[in-house]
Amino acid sequence: VLLAPMALVAYVSARLAGDIRRAIERIRFISETDELTRLYNLRAFMHIAERLHRQAKRYSRPYALIMIDSDNLKSVNDAHGHQAGNELLKLTTTCIRRELRETDVAARYGGDEFILLLPETSPQGAWELSERIRRSVADKGMEVRGLRIATRVSVGIAAFPGHGTG
Repeated sequence: VLLAPMALVAYVSARLAGDIRRAIERIRFISETDELTRLYNLRAFMHIAERLHRQAKRYSRPYALIMIDSDNLKSVNDAHGHQAGNELLKLTTTCIRRELRETDVAARYGGDEFILLLPETSPQGAWELSERIRRSVADKGMEVRGLRIATRVSVGIAAFPGHGTG
């Protein structure tokens, strides 16, 4: 009889601890993730990139960055509305995700810009990945109200240590 209240308190405490842990995980996810694309947001990306850069400098390891810009988001938004623009961003995100390794990090940099962090990647490896993404986006295209819309991205590449040692 005396143990029943203690068992109840232990049970309730365990349930509350689980609920708190799940709430903290959800808050972390929301604070680090772009809502539309489900990629990292810029703040989370910068934290990861700074840590990787310090490790790369310390251990003399290469990495590469790729910037991706959707060439026609503004024209899609203007001609077909923001929902169509959001679909273009999701399409681009899908094409990017499909090409990444598990260790690569992708983030939404801004409105129509994405940034990729590629650990242990040479400039040539980054170029090959960027070409696969560029072709994937161009081949995919999208359709809005029965109208086929061409999709394109522009890419830029930088690599450590070749393009800077800071």
